[in-house]
Amino acid sequence: MLENAVARRYSNAFFAIAQEKGLTDQLETELKDVVDTIYGNEDLRKVMEHQLVSPEEKKAIMEKVFVEEISEITINFLKVVIEKYRASYIPAIYEEFVSYANEARNMADAQLKSAAELTEADMALIKAKLSEATGKTVRLSSEVDTSLIGGVVVRIGDKVIDSSLVGRLEKLKENLLQIEVKEIGVRN
Repeated sequence: MLENAVARRYSNAFFAIAQEKGLTDQLETELKDVVDTIYGNEDLRKVMEHQLVSPEEKKAIMEKVFVEEISEITINFLKVVIEKYRASYIPAIYEEFVSYANEARNMADAQLKSAAELTEADMALIKAKLSEATGKTVRLSSEVDTSLIGGVVVRIGDKVIDSSLVGRLEKLKENLLQIEVKEIGVRN
């Protein structure tokens, strides 16, 4: 709960700066690169999240690692985050930033899991249906999950559309368990 509130507050401030400067796309990409770099390197992640490493040391590391990669705006923002002992919140801040940016762009991110690889035509159809249903431009990412047996599961925002075979079987099981069984003409 605290993480969400902190992430919203910092990302809201960073998003306001991004909009004011007209750099929303660039700063989103830079923040993603920071998250990917930190959480793609176990040692760097441990240092950035460790409470005994001083903010000054963390800021020096950030500058050294990212000086050529990201803008001064992002570096300065990250320094503030680190100075306030919030380095561990950087991934959540990024996620909230993406939410603000998508809202401003009238976009929605959707994740699709399917039992088998889908064709480009199927992906385009699903994307079009989701766009129609949400009234937003949808960015669709997909992955194969063979445990679904058949069908797809789509997550868009906080909604889940489960049309997988596993999901349908689970619903059928729930329905069958709720049916009141009556004894009719049963003899002992």
